[in-house]
Amino acid sequence: MTEASGERWPSGHRSALCISIDLDGAYGEANYRAPDDIYWISQAAYDPTGTSRLLGLLSDSGVPATFCWVARAAEDRPDLVAEAAADGHEIALHTWDHRYYTQLSPDEQRDDMRRTMETLTRISGTTPVGHKSAGWRYTPETNRIAQELGLLWVMDEPGGDLPYMVRPDPALPPLVQLPPSRWFDDYTYFVDHVLTASQTFEAWRDDLDVLRAEGGLMCLTLHPLVSGRPGPSRAMARLIDYAIDLGDVWIARADWIARWWAERVGEGSDG
Repeated sequence: MTEASGERWPSGHRSALCISIDLDGAYGEANYRAPDDIYWISQAAYDPTGTSRLLGLLSDSGVPATFCWVARAAEDRPDLVAEAAADGHEIALHTWDHRYYTQLSPDEQRDDMRRTMETLTRISGTTPVGHKSAGWRYTPETNRIAQELGLLWVMDEPGGDLPYMVRPDPALPPLVQLPPSRWFDDYTYFVDHVLTASQTFEAWRDDLDVLRAEGGLMCLTLHPLVSGRPGPSRAMARLIDYAIDLGDVWIARADWIARWWAERVGEGSDG
């Protein structure tokens, strides 16, 4: 690890881990499956059970996460939103009803993001500062709209292993892009390819080991209807335990990571 990477994260941490959980509710599957594909659409009914399990695992571990909530799903279960916020987790935007922004005009995106922000603020009692597009389907206008609304971070573009600044409108404060990855998404392991929790944990552990050595950031994307199920939930639990045991991985909410990074860049640090 270089001296620069040693100074990259707070309190001597060598790397950072962000656990982001996408709360799609019934809307993610319903929007993109055929109306008669009841098998897949019905899987979304597990969302509340999976959310409660993930909240319990996070509480047991004492680590914070970022919950990216579809606003309609938040309206369906405001009790879970309130519980997540009360437990100290970040509440972030994940669109109004999980429609891809590639299907919306800039004005429609703006209305969607603003409506989602207002709904989540009302339900959670906190003001969201971050946004993740549904399916990471965003357009060149998405970041500019996030800037206009005063957001701090976005998590759409897998542009590296570290956060980076994006500023489509030079007259507005920049956004911090927290890069996700298909390989850090539970759908890749438990839906696209049906692997065991142990296999998934081993893949994520190896990624974290490399990023820890290099001083990078790992942004997990999990879903209650996938990682909230009994067996798959062990992949997240084991990764958290592994990161805690390492002792030098900063497990942090997306907004904490984004603020830290924005302050570093403002001070002229690399990034």
